[in-house]
Amino acid sequence: MAKTDRLARLHKVEHLLYLNKTGMTLDEIAGECGVSARTVRRDLAALESVVGVPIYKVGNKWRVVEGYHLPPIGFSLPEAMTIFLSARLMLSYAHRYDPNIKSTFFKLNSIVPSPLKEQVQRTMEWMQKLPADDNFTRTMALLAEAWTKQRRVRISYHTFGGKKAKLRDIDPYFIEPAAAGHSSYVIAHCHMAGSIRVFKIERIETIEMMSEKYDIPDSFDANKYFASSWGMFAGGDVEMVKLKFSPGVAQIFEEVVWHPSQVVARQTDGSLLMTLNVSLSVELLGWILRWGENVEVLEPQGLREEIARTAQAMLDIYGER
Repeated sequence: MAKTDRLARLHKVEHLLYLNKTGMTLDEIAGECGVSARTVRRDLAALESVVGVPIYKVGNKWRVVEGYHLPPIGFSLPEAMTIFLSARLMLSYAHRYDPNIKSTFFKLNSIVPSPLKEQVQRTMEWMQKLPADDNFTRTMALLAEAWTKQRRVRISYHTFGGKKAKLRDIDPYFIEPAAAGHSSYVIAHCHMAGSIRVFKIERIETIEMMSEKYDIPDSFDANKYFASSWGMFAGGDVEMVKLKFSPGVAQIFEEVVWHPSQVVARQTDGSLLMTLNVSLSVELLGWILRWGENVEVLEPQGLREEIARTAQAMLDIYGER
């Protein structure tokens, strides 16, 4: 077991140095691996003398020689399962045939044991029957290439409710899937708007990669960008939202983390209070309405009134005639 643990750690150290081109200190590597700096020093010596990884030191940081390429990597069963479930999640919201997911499953199927192998094969066969969307596949591929090469793209984009697609030059900063909306989005600097915008990839009609290069600002962090949002659309003031869920559905909200900021507390009557720190959005409104009479908005007052107006409009539609 000790030998297995050390081998896994050596692979991890090798990958850490490969990914951090500017190098890492002994303490940084030790922190990532959960071992002492002395142990890391021995690991580095083993990587260099036994495994043959070209390592050198600049100042107090260790690096691998530029141009070094990692050997083919394998996956543990939990890692392979993670890839399988991630791809399944993509399929479950898109419901389309994707040759890239098929290729991922094909490679995965060659390394996993039964019965996971059979489940991967069945998923491939099921996906083969789904309708294809060649335009989406091409758009996603070009966006991914432009993002990694940091090349500007020109898109014709159809805004929601717009009558005609308009040309926009954008610099992709991040690509994010959204299961709730069954769509994928690109977060990019839009030169028409002069600021960061979110574009639904399914609404991109045409795409062309340009020769102009761009840099993603160091200040941009997708995790921070979405931290206060409920769904894909960030922005607006962050407010404290307080919701009360009925006893019949309370357990659901104890089992699931819907947002990183949530705090839940069971009440003596079996109901549950949830507080969130988020910016208000149409997506949040729709999620609250999804729970119907099982939820009450306690705060803020503006959101409570908006829910009431929507409920009244629904009653006008579905009320007695």
